[in-house]
Amino acid sequence: SQSLESVGDLAWFGAAAFQILAPLQLAVAMPFSALLVASAVAVEKDRKTLDLLLLTSLSNSELVLGKLFAGMLSVVVVTVATLPLLLIIALLGGVSTLQIMRVEAVTLASALVAGSLGSMIALWREKTFQALAMTALILVLWLLAWEIAAAVGGDSNWLGMPAKYWAIAMSPWQAVQEAARPLFNS
Repeated sequence: SQSLESVGDLAWFGAAAFQILAPLQLAVAMPFSALLVASAVAVEKDRKTLDLLLLTSLSNSELVLGKLFAGMLSVVVVTVATLPLLLIIALLGGVSTLQIMRVEAVTLASALVAGSLGSMIALWREKTFQALAMTALILVLWLLAWEIAAAVGGDSNWLGMPAKYWAIAMSPWQAVQEAARPLFNS
């Protein structure tokens, strides 16, 4: 417990809380999105009901997108439900509404990509466990590879851009960290 004696202390607390909650939100959204979508598709294959879905008049894209969005619905609801909490934190100061929107956009885009990965692997593999294990492994390897690239890259340039910017563009974790970093006007 610490007493807040000035507006600056309150803004510092708001920024610190946001820097904790933003990565936590991503850490929940990405794996749940990937695994929920992968399990939904894999269960359809295990129960042999995917064959029945293929016999309907739905197009392939309607089937894939329907499974993707249905599996991601709970993740999207939880992510959007955190928006009021983050906006309350913005009232404390230290965090701008633009930062909050950037974090929400990165989180939702990352959940969509992770869900798409889970769907693709579940459609590719036969068994549910294989689909879930491969999805989790690929997500971990992806994040780990870009964390290593950010740490090792230093000041080197890759295709004319610094390695740090590549890591921010390709790693959701790095992107959320960058979006949650306080902006100071000089």
